[in-house]
Amino acid sequence: MKKITVREIMKLSPCDRYNIFTVFKLIKFGKTPLEILDLDIPKNDKFWVLLRPNYIPIKQLHLLACDFAQEVAYLNSDPRVQAAIDSKRLWIDGKITDEELKIASAAAWVAAATAARAAAWVAAAADAAAATTAARAAARAAASAAARAAAWSADVDINIGTKQIEMVRQVFIDMGEIK
Repeated sequence: MKKITVREIMKLSPCDRYNIFTVFKLIKFGKTPLEILDLDIPKNDKFWVLLRPNYIPIKQLHLLACDFAQEVAYLNSDPRVQAAIDSKRLWIDGKITDEELKIASAAAWVAAATAARAAAWVAAAADAAAATTAARAAARAAASAAARAAAWSADVDINIGTKQIEMVRQVFIDMGEIK
């Protein structure tokens, strides 16, 4: 697999924390996706760089989104959440239409909103920051339509984020990236 260069990353307009000098210090004259996964930067920044169709085929990105959502689906026990994930997989396989996928996604958003409201009520009586994080994660996981959005749920549990990194690593290995 080809190396990702400073120029490519700068074309993506990273946040101010990653100016050209910082990116060069990290990337030098290019890094493979596996090398980027090993950088000492936040997981979400690794995902921001790598979870793109120029590095992972779009179908695989959709599958990763499903896998990421599945990892945090336990945060919301509403069956519509699992139905949305299952529907997305059926859509990827061409077994349901865009319209059917939209219906399943809408149902999952309703479930996520319900869970978020419940978590907000819990926040009033418990640790507000933890409940808010859980509500946000549940909402993201329930209707995750893009891999990056699903990846952001990693801040709920360090083990989830670590597992997601390993899932992305396996995608690149399966694509022929050398360990």
